[in-house]
Amino acid sequence: MFLRIKAVAMAMVVATFGTLTISAVPASASVNQGYVAGSGTWTDDWGDEGAISASTRSHSNVVAMWQMILWADGYLARSGVDCRFGPVTTAATKKWQSARGLVSDGVVGPRTLARAATRLSVYEGEGWYYYDGAGTKFIYFGRLDDGRWDMSLGPDLEWRPLSYTSATFSICS
Repeated sequence: MFLRIKAVAMAMVVATFGTLTISAVPASASVNQGYVAGSGTWTDDWGDEGAISASTRSHSNVVAMWQMILWADGYLARSGVDCRFGPVTTAATKKWQSARGLVSDGVVGPRTLARAATRLSVYEGEGWYYYDGAGTKFIYFGRLDDGRWDMSLGPDLEWRPLSYTSATFSICS
């Protein structure tokens, strides 16, 4: 009888722990959604995004976002922001990653984006954010009600969603 009670108690502990573990896992973004997106708290939205590189999703608004981060941190000239992940962006990415103790592979994946997200802060209330780059360089972002992120860019400060599949900023060549 004692063994049966012990087995039932152990099963209850395992079931309870398993439920807590499953519910603690953050929602995961998917490149298939087509956009940088998140839900719940904004502070963990970028840590589960898909990779971009010279060979993966190399022409998009997400590439423009990454190039703007490189510009804000002093690794890329403003004229280098063209929504294309070419050799100059790859070299700047490797330097950015190396300076932050990351694997310097030139691929912007979840770890690189999560590190960049540590420089995000709330701007004028929930839903509006800014990236605080080196010196006085800032990038402005928004998170829409459906969880998609957008960014301000271009001469007229146009706002566009951060799409993995399209490059719609006016500076995109």
